[in-house]
Amino acid sequence: MDDLPPNVRLGKWLPQQDILGDPRLRLFITHRGLLSTLESMYHGIPVLGMPVFADQESNMREVERNGWGRVLTWEDLTPDTLTRNIQFVMTDEKLRKEAARRSVIMKDQPQDAKELTVFWVEYVMRHNGASHLRCPAVDMTWLVCHI
Repeated sequence: MDDLPPNVRLGKWLPQQDILGDPRLRLFITHRGLLSTLESMYHGIPVLGMPVFADQESNMREVERNGWGRVLTWEDLTPDTLTRNIQFVMTDEKLRKEAARRSVIMKDQPQDAKELTVFWVEYVMRHNGASHLRCPAVDMTWLVCHI
């Protein structure tokens, strides 16, 4: 793809957190798994979600319902619908404000990440592995867990 503009990069792996944290970023196009949902919310980036399977559809419908992203299904994907949805998400001020608002809420924590990590490591050490926090589903078969 030699005809890409200079601000578009393709790669097998890219540092997603660094990209989402770049203040120039205006849009995140994603399949909308849970982790990318949380990461884009943390950084306050509006999204265009193109769910593939499992929880991605419900994650993206929730994002759209809450006003900080849009869904584009594969069935509706054409060059025109992709272009229109990209332009909409990049320019809609309501989406941008709601994404920023959710970022502020998510970052409003009583401790920073390092303090919280230290607390939980020490907690597990004080309580000999903290087996009381282990979810019983970890030891269940998939079938038993999902019945």
